[in-house]
Amino acid sequence: MELLLQKTYSKQLVFALMVLFAFWSHSQSCVCYQNNFLSDYQEADFIAHITIINVEPNSVKANEDRVHFNVSQTFKGQGSKPLYIQQSIGNSIDNSGCRLFVKPDDELIIFARLIDGKLITTPCYRNSFLYKNDPKFTNENDNLIGTLNSLSRYNDRIEASSINCSSLENDTDMIDQLGTFELKDKEAYFGLYNINFTEDHSINYVGVVSPFNKEIDTKIRIMLIKKKWDTCELNDKTELLVAFFYHPATPYRKEYLSTY
Repeated sequence: MELLLQKTYSKQLVFALMVLFAFWSHSQSCVCYQNNFLSDYQEADFIAHITIINVEPNSVKANEDRVHFNVSQTFKGQGSKPLYIQQSIGNSIDNSGCRLFVKPDDELIIFARLIDGKLITTPCYRNSFLYKNDPKFTNENDNLIGTLNSLSRYNDRIEASSINCSSLENDTDMIDQLGTFELKDKEAYFGLYNINFTEDHSINYVGVVSPFNKEIDTKIRIMLIKKKWDTCELNDKTELLVAFFYHPATPYRKEYLSTY
């Protein structure tokens, strides 16, 4: 009898968890897969720290919200108002059914594109909420804003250079070559490096555009020079930009080369 009750209880628990998970999945934004921060930065026409004023459905297009906002700081581009969020309702197998839930007084770092004169974003663009009243997010906010401040000084160069290269799709082995290093946990760090190739795709020069620190800059330059490179699709200037990110607030893999 006791065994039967346990089985019945287990079935009820499993059912309850399934219902709860279904409700949670429906009420939350889906999982978006992002890996190359520099590419997202380069492709965006407008990146800014904004505060939401008002959100309303777009009466002329289904599943699109019209958002009015104030700008606290602009990192790239000149945004028009309002902002349109192209939503997708439902939970599909590939997680394409997403919604970006925003409300008045929310603060975000917004990544958007200018399309036909409209400022447009989607739930899977690299948009980040800033929870300023929660001390748990202080380091995350500082990391993101610090990185964007650094990148914004090189907007023209980023636009003119290549960002992606198949040789850097998996940076785990390369990062391991840097070895251990001690950094202050309350600081965000960022370094930007330029690589020039010859016509036969060998390394011609590795330079420092924005320094991280002397020790890491030297290790990264040596590592990139010694690396065996596959052919990269570069622009006419044959320059590739590579970034090194250090995010002390991240619980694992604090350091990333180009992607995070």
